[in-house]
Amino acid sequence: MLSKILVWKNRIYSICEKSGDILPGATFSGVHLADNDEFDAIPKGATVVCCGKIRNHELLIRTEDGQYYFSICDGWGEEDGVLYGLRQGFFHDFKHPTTDETILEECDAAVGTYHTLGGAMAYHARKHTLAAIRSVVG
Repeated sequence: MLSKILVWKNRIYSICEKSGDILPGATFSGVHLADNDEFDAIPKGATVVCCGKIRNHELLIRTEDGQYYFSICDGWGEEDGVLYGLRQGFFHDFKHPTTDETILEECDAAVGTYHTLGGAMAYHARKHTLAAIRSVVG
């Protein structure tokens, strides 16, 4: 007998395999990932919109209000209005609803300073995430 986790992953793999590419502007009523998405930061049941590709294997997605931006990597598909993905890449919470203009302003603004190695790592991770978002939005 296969565990429920393996059955879930196989279902998502088959959905992603059968689906075509997802175009920018496509809207979905939720997101489910092959990796156990029980503890993911993506709000459950949130309407999400495809922003476009960051790279060939990574897709930028945002919530309808623009507060949360995240990427899905390695494969994605759609079934019954729900977005399925193999793996989540980055996740960024802007802490407030945004538009394309406010996203560009925040990406161009200073992302902070650091005084420790951990702070430097967080600074560069945030800088990399904002650059990826800006590459698609801007």
